[in-house]
This record gives sequence, C-alpha cells and structure tokens, in this order.
Amino acid sequence: MLSPVRAAQYAAQILSMFLLASVEDFGGALALGLFAGLVYARRNMLVVAPVYALAVIAFSPSWWTVLYVAVPVLVFFAVYLVFFRLRKNVSVVFTTVAAVVGEVPHAVCTAVFGGSVTAVVLSAVIVAVFSFCAQIVCYAVLLRGINTRFTPDELIAGGIVVVAFAFAAAGVSIEGFTLVFALAAFFVMLFAVCVSPATAFAFATLAGVGAAFAFQSLDFLAFAVLSAAVATGLLPFTKWASAAGVLAVYAVLWLGLGFTGSGWQNIVTTGLGLLVFLLIPKQTLSGIHNSRRKGVAAVSSIVNRNRNELAARLMSASQVFYDMSHTMTQMESAENFYTPERLASEVAKNYCGRCPDRERCFAALDGDTACVLLPMANAVMTRGKVTILDMPPFITGRCGKMYNLASVINSAGEAYRQRIDAAGGINETKRIMSEQFAGVSLVLDSLARECGERVSFGEDLQDAIGNELLRHNIVSGEIVVSGQGASVGVTLTVRACDADKLVLPRIVSSAVGARLEKVAVTPRGEDTVVHLAACPVFEVAYGVAEKRRDGEGVSGDTKSILCPSRRRRLFAVSDGMGSGEHAAGSSKAAISMVENFYRAGFDNAVILSLVNKLLCLSDDENFSSLDISVIDTVSGGLDVIKMGAASSFVCHRDNVEIVSCAAPPAGILEKAKPLTSRLQLYDGDMVIMMSDGVFDVLDEQGVIAAVEETDTQNPQILADRLLDRALAADAKDDCTVLVMRLFAV
Repeated sequence: MLSPVRAAQYAAQILSMFLLASVEDFGGALALGLFAGLVYARRNMLVVAPVYALAVIAFSPSWWTVLYVAVPVLVFFAVYLVFFRLRKNVSVVFTTVAAVVGEVPHAVCTAVFGGSVTAVVLSAVIVAVFSFCAQIVCYAVLLRGINTRFTPDELIAGGIVVVAFAFAAAGVSIEGFTLVFALAAFFVMLFAVCVSPATAFAFATLAGVGAAFAFQSLDFLAFAVLSAAVATGLLPFTKWASAAGVLAVYAVLWLGLGFTGSGWQNIVTTGLGLLVFLLIPKQTLSGIHNSRRKGVAAVSSIVNRNRNELAARLMSASQVFYDMSHTMTQMESAENFYTPERLASEVAKNYCGRCPDRERCFAALDGDTACVLLPMANAVMTRGKVTILDMPPFITGRCGKMYNLASVINSAGEAYRQRIDAAGGINETKRIMSEQFAGVSLVLDSLARECGERVSFGEDLQDAIGNELLRHNIVSGEIVVSGQGASVGVTLTVRACDADKLVLPRIVSSAVGARLEKVAVTPRGEDTVVHLAACPVFEVAYGVAEKRRDGEGVSGDTKSILCPSRRRRLFAVSDGMGSGEHAAGSSKAAISMVENFYRAGFDNAVILSLVNKLLCLSDDENFSSLDISVIDTVSGGLDVIKMGAASSFVCHRDNVEIVSCAAPPAGILEKAKPLTSRLQLYDGDMVIMMSDGVFDVLDEQGVIAAVEETDTQNPQILADRLLDRALAADAKDDCTVLVMRLFAV
C-alpha cells in the first residue's frame, strides 16, 4: 500500500508530466526529458511510462503520437534490461543518449512531412539538455532528499528545470486564471520561509525568466523579484505578513502599471497559491527549514569550547604533576641532613652543655665546643668508630670525661648511619616518584595538545568535501575535521552503500591536502560513520627467528611487537640473565613494564630509567637486557634504546651502521643510564636486533658477513639465516633474532 508521502510524490510527478506536455510544439520533448529523469531516479517505469504516454497523447491526439511515445519507452526498457543483465548501474550519459534516440522518429517524421527543420533541431536540443538536467535534479531531490546540499552542476540543472516549468505554467491559462501566478507565489513563500532569502530570489528570477519567454514581456520577472523581496523583508514579522506583502505587490503592479497578465483572475490565482502555503502545518515547515548550518555552527562552538576547557584542565593537571616532580627533586636528602657538622653540634649541645665542668671549656671556646668535636664526628661518620687517637689536644688536655665523650659520639654516629640507611630507600622512592610524576606530566601535556586541536564542521572545507562527494554520488551528512598535517582526521556520515567506495578516501584526501585512509567504519541506523586518518608514509615488515637453550622448557628471551600509536611501531627484545623459567620471568617482567609505559605514552628516556629502578627495587635478582627499537611510520625516524643489550645493526643501501651499548643490564645499577640514539631510516632500510646468544658467537663481523651473503629484502629470510649461522657456530644460549624492514606505502 502506498504511504501518503509516496502517493503525494506520484501525484506531483503525474501533474508535472502533464504540465510539461501541455507546452505547444515542444511539450513532447519536455515530457520525454522528465520521463528520463524519473526513470533515472528509480521511479517505477511501469507507472511512469503510461503517464508519459497519456500526457503526450492527451495534448496531441493522433496515431503518430502513439509512435512518438512508444519508441522512447521501448528504448529505455531495452537499455535498462541490458544493464540489468550486465549487473551494472545505468549512467546519466546512457539515459541521455536513450532519450535522444527516442526522439529520432519524431524528428524524422516531422522533417519528411514538411515540418520546420528549426523546430526539429530545437526539439532534439531540448530533449538532450532537459533530459540531462531532469535526471540530475530528480536524482538529487527524489533519491537524496531536499535536506542534503546540492552541487553547482545540480543547481545549474535545477535552474534550467525551473525555467522550463515556469514557461510551461505560464502557458496554462483558463478563463484568465494563469497557473504560473499560483506556483510562483507558493514557491517564493516556501523558499523564503524554509530555505533562505537568496534561494527565494534565485527561484523568483528563474521563474520570471521562464514566464518572460512565454509572455514575451519582462513584467512577470519584475513581479516575481519584487514578491521575493517583500516576502523576505516581512519575514521578521509573520508568514501572514509576507503573504499579504506578495498580494500587495501584485495589486500595485496591476492597478498602477497594468502589467502583462494582470487582472482580477490572477490576483485570485496568486491568493490561492499563498493560501495553500499558509495551510501547510507549522511542523512540516519546520521540518523543511534548512536549519542544519546554524545547528552545526552551534554544535561546533560547543564541541570546541568543551575541548578547549578539557585541554586547559589537562594542562593544569600536567603542571601539577610537574611541580610535584620538581618539589620531590628539591627535597633535602638524608645525606645533606645527617652531616658531621650536625652530629658535632648535637653532641656539643646535649652532652657538653650538661657537663658540670663546661665553664672551663666554654670560656676558652666562646661557649661552643662543636668546633673541637668536629674531627671526632668526621671520624665516626667515616670509619664508624672514634678512638682517643681521633681526639684533638684540646679535649685530651682539658676534658676529664673524654672516654664517656667518645662513647656518646660513637652511639650518636651509629644512630646517624642507621637513619641515613633508612632514609636512603625513601630518597630512592622519591626519585622514582619524581620521574613518574614527570612522565605523567608529559603524558597529560600530550593529551592536552591533542584535545586542544580544533574540531570544525559546517565550514567551507566541509562544504567543499560534501560537494565533491556529491559529484561522485556519495551523499554525506555530518562532516567533522580535526587536527592538521600528520594528525589530521576526518569523520563523516554516509549512506551504507557509499561507505566502501574506494573513491571516498581519495576525495577527502584531495580536499584536506593530506593522504588519508579508512581506519574505522561504524554502522549507525541506515547510515554509516566513516573515520579517516592520515596514512603513514612508511610501514614495517618484520621477521622473527628464535630457539631456546637445549634442555630448557622455555626460552629466557622475550620479544615484543607493539603498535603503541597509529604512527609508532615498537620492537623489543629482552634477554634474562641465565636460562629457563627464572630468566624468562625476568625478561617478561621487563618487557611487560616497557609495553605498559609505551601504551600510556611515556617518553623513551623516562621509560627505561623507571624500568631499571623498579627492577633494582625488586627482591628477586631480575637482571635483564633491554633492546628497544621504535620506528616512526610518518617520518621514518628510528629511536634505539638499550640497556646491556647486544649491538643492533641498521642496514642501509650502501652501508651497515652498528649501534652498541656499554650500559649494564637493567636491575643491576640503580643510576645506570640507558643508551638512546636517534637514527633516520629510508625506504628499504633494515634493522637487526638479537639476543646475546646470537651476537656472542657471530660478533659484529659475522653479522655483517651474513647480511652481505644473504642479500635479501625479506626480513624473515635474513632472520632465519642469522639464526642458522649462530647455531652452526655452536650457539648454546637462548637465541632470538628480530629483523625489521621499512618500506614506503
């Protein structure tokens, strides 16, 4: 059963067909063009074809007319049948050609039987032009809907269609009631209220041009343009005021100037058109109203304001963590607090100050014995014990309780050393927390910068993207652009059938000036949300070869291949000290911490330093080498981070670069600094990482010889060859080889 909306559409299409067919001499050509447009817009041909035939025959009843309408219908049936068999969509070019071919019998018969050659040629031109324009307009209006934006070629085609319909409506006049006045008044009001003043003026001008051709006068053009001006000017009041203004324009032109086509009949016709518009429910007008751009601008403002507020809060939180890190770094350490000077001062105050014979010493030392106790405090803090040999002559010559004094200093020194030892762990914890706070500060700072990137939609760039997509029959709804350069991203809503079109990323890439790729597709009702992001310039292929030590159930080596972000690829090898379960546990613990820190976005230097300190604080002896390579797929940069790891090899086209590390494995020395190196990779360069089990038996020259001998661009083949050579050289330890190759995409 037809819905009311569908029935109204068919009724409008039928009336439009009869309206165009009513045009004298060229009605058949215009009706054929509309027939082609409706068929191209997927209207049911079994309904449209009879309507077309009846409309043309009704205004030109003859047996020849039956032939004229039968041929185009048969041609269109044949074209669509062929394309259906080929399982391809019919293009607008084929349907336009089919319409021109369908007009051939009419042109031939007219020319043969003495008709005007000029009329024949003009009919053919009208069929070609109007069918092409009608197809574009019908597809845009009937398939996409009036709420989507229109491309420039669609607007031009729409203008030609409006001129044609106005020309046809101007020719429909019954007892002085001319249809064009009602249609012009209705659509001027509709466009003024529901679309924009510019659209109302454009329609009025085009309709005036069409009617001017029919009336052979420019009077109606003046009436249409003035009606649009008054209607839009009175809109701030009410639509009733605008309608009254249009009637007033007609009355002034009729009574004052007596323009062409004026009379009491057409003021009634104009009033009927206005009345039909005024009877449209307010909800319907609100639904048609083109408020999308204003809504988008408001939403864009809200989104960017919220993002800016979030970025500011993240930046403030980043500053808080930075201040906490700085404060902990500046805190007085135990070594600075418990000094020999402080020990000498405390003993002078608490022991010498309470001695019955203190006046004898105070008189000579101006009331403070700390200066003569300092050598004894230095001795107890340095050697752990003070003897009579460490006492200065002033004490041995004057103090009668020097043995008790030595005992007191020894006890106080022991207490100081215990406090220093206890505070040492606290200080190390402060350093770790300080570095962690600094890492968190960097992460929050990075998030703040990302959130601070402006999100835009409903602007010129989005309009350009939407218009270009429409040129390729891709209908887009919301279009959101965020970031710029390598971090640009575009999210847009399209029809489900358009989401997989290969041309979609290319069109958007051309518009934003960056190569984008589809990263996610999210269904949303009948539409689909497509997420596009900047394509990496490079990608990484890798190969792995490994073998555990003979007699062990597991390998002590652990590898990690991770994508911590869209533009970074992380490769890591950790070699636990020893072999078996214990070594495997040590290397897995180190790699797990590294992975988690990288996922959180911590800086390279912070990660290795924290991992080293955390392993040092562990009760178990977790000694593991760490070898990490982070490749940037946008710039081709390579970050190499090593702690106690074997050398890495970077194979360029004409040379091999060796990256060696002198730092001990993680977990041995708390203050050990990892090796960090920044290198540049190019298309085709390869990076080789390996554990000690392979490097110890091959050494640098053996690895280079294997690379030159293998001469391959396949990283898996090279990894297998290096492992084979290591095993042939009687490698006994756990062996792991990881080879990466950078290639342009």
